[in-house]
Amino acid sequence: MIISRRIRRLMAYIYMPLIFTILGYVLVYIAFKPIINIGVSITSMIMAQEIPDFTLDLESIYVEPQDMEQDDEPTGEVPVKKVGLDDVVWPSYGQHYAQISCERIGLEAPIYMGDDDSITRVGVGQYLGSFVPGYGKIILIGGHCTTFFKPLKNVKVGDVFVVKTSYGVYQYSVSKTKVFKADDMKAYDLEQDYEQLILYTCYPFRLLSGSRQQRLFVYADKISGPQLH
Repeated sequence: MIISRRIRRLMAYIYMPLIFTILGYVLVYIAFKPIINIGVSITSMIMAQEIPDFTLDLESIYVEPQDMEQDDEPTGEVPVKKVGLDDVVWPSYGQHYAQISCERIGLEAPIYMGDDDSITRVGVGQYLGSFVPGYGKIILIGGHCTTFFKPLKNVKVGDVFVVKTSYGVYQYSVSKTKVFKADDMKAYDLEQDYEQLILYTCYPFRLLSGSRQQRLFVYADKISGPQLH
């Protein structure tokens, strides 16, 4: 009886308050989770907008390309310029190798090979499993919706993106845009056999959006530029 009373007292004065305290913290967390997510989002945005200088850790192999235009042939058609693979300096991880721009929406950014945080703070990053311009495959590039890719909120079908590399200038016309969940692998197919520039960023663009679980994808088809062979 004495032991039973002690156990009941122990439960009454220690275990029960502890259980109720834990339950209270859980309920408070659930109630304030949306606010916490918004706070995290704002903090991330502020840190991204400040764009710390990481250029000392990253290299650049980009050289402003020479005039790539050619005279029309007698048929009036512009020949497709070809560039040998041996003439291209292939970018390594973390190297700035190209520039991307879209005049209508005011977008301009350096393109780095790779897409980790140190890269997307100073430019936009290319997924390692995708290909360089001119190769005839997908070029998959991501960037922050609060900095370099913020202008994508105004993109429209028909907009033209210009990608400058050291071996040539490429143009891509936007054919469509689509929103996917962040983990949806149906957003692109790296095995497709035609060249397409695909840009992606967090979505929605609104500041107080909490945790962004979606991605905006912009699909642009190649309309000009040298062919690698």
